[in-house]
Amino acid sequence: MRAAFWRFAHQHYHGRKPLLLVDVAAFTWFALFALIYGAAFLAGWLPNFIEAVVGLFLIGCPLMLGVLHRRIRIEAAKSPDALYRKRLLTSR
Repeated sequence: MRAAFWRFAHQHYHGRKPLLLVDVAAFTWFALFALIYGAAFLAGWLPNFIEAVVGLFLIGCPLMLGVLHRRIRIEAAKSPDALYRKRLLTSR
């Protein structure tokens, strides 16, 4: 799984720099929906199964995307060929 992640990162970001704006957008989306669902829980709302799944999707996916993109951006900032070296290191 790690090898596939770094292979994806290298394929998509070997020619361009990962943007900080993607991280900010993902974490803002996460914070907005976490705040909305948190306020609803505090107000006494209890979701049914479908609402809970949608809530987990709206909160979990942007958080996961933001964290993974941040890892790519941090690794890419180390050197121009850092993603390639990380790809080789994990594929062994």
